Amino acid sequence: MIPVLRNLSGGLAASLLSLAYCFSYGAFIFAGPLQPFLSQGVAAALITAAVTATIVALASGFRSAIAGPDSNTTALLAAMMVILAPAMATMAPGQALVLAMAALGSATLLTGLTLFLLGWRRLGKLVRFIPYPVVAGFLAATGWLMLSGAVSMTTGVTLSWQTLPVLSERHTLIILATTVLWAAALWFLTTRWKYPLILPLALLAAIIATHAVLAVLPLPEDLVAAWGVMFSAPDAGRPIFPLVTGDYAGFDWTALAPVAGDMVAVAVLAILSILINSTAIELATGVDVDLDRELRVQGIANVASALAGGFVGHISVSRTLVNVAAGGASRLAGVVVGLVALAVLMFSSHAISLVPRFVLGGLLLQLAARLIWDWGFLSRRSLPLLDWFVVVAIVLITSSFGFLHALLFGLLAGCVIFAVDVSRIRVIRYQFGLDERSSSLVRSREESTFLLKHGGKVQIMELSGYLFFGSAYSVLERVTTMVAERSPQEIIFEFSAVTGIDSSAGASFTKIRDLLRKNGIRQVMVGTSPVAEHILTSAGLDRDIPRHDNLDTALEQAEEALLATRDASIDQRRSMVDWLSDVVGSREYAQSLFDRMTPAPRDAHSYLCHQGDPTDSLFFVERGPVSVTLERDSHRALRVRVFGAHTLLGEVGFFLDVPRSANLLASPSAIVWSLSRQAFDEFMNKHPSEALSLTTYVIRLQSERLTFANRQIASLQR
Repeated sequence: MIPVLRNLSGGLAASLLSLAYCFSYGAFIFAGPLQPFLSQGVAAALITAAVTATIVALASGFRSAIAGPDSNTTALLAAMMVILAPAMATMAPGQALVLAMAALGSATLLTGLTLFLLGWRRLGKLVRFIPYPVVAGFLAATGWLMLSGAVSMTTGVTLSWQTLPVLSERHTLIILATTVLWAAALWFLTTRWKYPLILPLALLAAIIATHAVLAVLPLPEDLVAAWGVMFSAPDAGRPIFPLVTGDYAGFDWTALAPVAGDMVAVAVLAILSILINSTAIELATGVDVDLDRELRVQGIANVASALAGGFVGHISVSRTLVNVAAGGASRLAGVVVGLVALAVLMFSSHAISLVPRFVLGGLLLQLAARLIWDWGFLSRRSLPLLDWFVVVAIVLITSSFGFLHALLFGLLAGCVIFAVDVSRIRVIRYQFGLDERSSSLVRSREESTFLLKHGGKVQIMELSGYLFFGSAYSVLERVTTMVAERSPQEIIFEFSAVTGIDSSAGASFTKIRDLLRKNGIRQVMVGTSPVAEHILTSAGLDRDIPRHDNLDTALEQAEEALLATRDASIDQRRSMVDWLSDVVGSREYAQSLFDRMTPAPRDAHSYLCHQGDPTDSLFFVERGPVSVTLERDSHRALRVRVFGAHTLLGEVGFFLDVPRSANLLASPSAIVWSLSRQAFDEFMNKHPSEALSLTTYVIRLQSERLTFANRQIASLQR
């Protein structure tokens, strides 16, 4: 029973705040030519609250969620009414009302379908890619729309440079000053005390105090009406259900053309508001939700609201947190909010005439000031100056030309911000030469020395991220500088980490091809995806440019091409004895060592040894290749190195006397010799100084390999 009472308490507390917003937003939208239908505007707001609060409460991922009309989208809906005002002024009152309801219903239906489609296709995460300055600008611009709407609703005068003389008239200035003072009081109260009911109680107190003052002061009723102190709702009104009453029959839907773009803006701002509100509630309550589910649920709620005669509504941070603070923790609280709104709609929709204009105007003005302050001014703390100028520009464009123009500017600014930010990302992840990083093929000491000396003639550029006109141009600039300063023999472009590429990037690589051909430099492409390959070839990049699936193969072929330029006097096919003579320092003892070797045995699959076998011999490679592979659980064996001619294998396990750490797989053409532990001991006993030379060679070999590994690590950390 206690949980039920807590949820009833939370629902009733949130209802007080929800009703205040319904009265405010209804009056906000139904101003100007729609003033005679103010009670219908409040009814539409109550319908929105009843429908969206109930559906969201029953289906949202937030069990304590409270939904209803919201300030952000309501400001745009009110701006739509301002655009339609000239047309409404020429219509009969009933036709003007139908036009207004058609505009609200169409915008709400579009918003609901858009929300549902995004959630259904699980595209909610795309909203998070809208740049923060654009979001801040939209919300700050919404604050401006609310501010100007609050002034218009309170004084009956549209806020502009031309109407400043009217606003300075005595009775208008008094009402405006009262509204501003009341907005400042609300700001102070809600900032100073965080009690959930402080806002609805303050509004109720202001209403009672106003009526008390009017009862005490001997002011004529016609003077009070002339000054517009209270809302005038001459038509008690009925709930508006256009689909049921047939008000849309024969309606000229082309009359909505002037606000078609604004309807799109409403949908965009609703998506942003749901994202921001959901994130805020997640942080406040510690409940993680599926944003796509929220979009679907609130999409359905808005479709239902449109069909019932309401307008856009969605989850609210303030009302949800009031519910939570008052004890609401289940879906019952949201249903209570919907039922309360429905009860007021049925029995007390004319209550708006009891509310002073400045009370609701001050509430809207306070909300507008918070939006402008939080998103327009405080955003400067977290934004670079240029990004903050985007926020200011969106607000200025909204105030001068309207929100649709600001929306178009914001979308364009978002694209520019994205392009600039992406262009700052280092698209060239690594650049190195063969003297810094080699293939997995371990070569002889002579070949390794040559590659170390001349490997800089082959340059490798590992690319990453998205390649478009900005980032691809930076690659072109780097290549141009490299050609001028280094005069390389070959450049390898590695695409494995590239996430995407556009046609402008393809054009840049065509320019790179022309530059390299002009200077006689070989170009190699590695790891290009089918999409990247299609774009590059469509841009004119020749198919005869060498392509490789992996970088290691490209490095190995680049090494072979570089080694082919060596002096022809270098004999690449020295005998084993010649090689061992350099190792032990004497041809006689080299022959003695070689005589103790036997051809390395292989199994049926040409393995010299397997991972985990005892290490009882050294392997001397006369001709390769011999591959080193590692066994992995439930995976194919991984090739880590390849050894070529005149190299030594198995020395680590041999001298540490530990099992083999990897498999050794010889190719059919490889020639490998084995020196057993017993033969090594005999050679060491008979020729100790030459055996010492052999161990010294092993130490030097390990030192060289370690030094080369350090160079590779250094090249990856640049």
